[in-house]
Amino acid sequence: MAEYNISIEDGVITMNEAKRLLKETVEIQQVLIDMKLHLENEHI
Repeated sequence: MAEYNISIEDGVITMNEAKRLLKETVEIQQVLIDMKLHLENEHI
């Protein structure tokens, strides 16, 4: 979390930070998709 605060403070997102943010965003999306599919399957 401290890394995000540093990025916000200096106003610069490095290539590595951008890659990490993209990777984490994709992982969060996958979790949400899995949850949605699980909930949909419960109702069938």
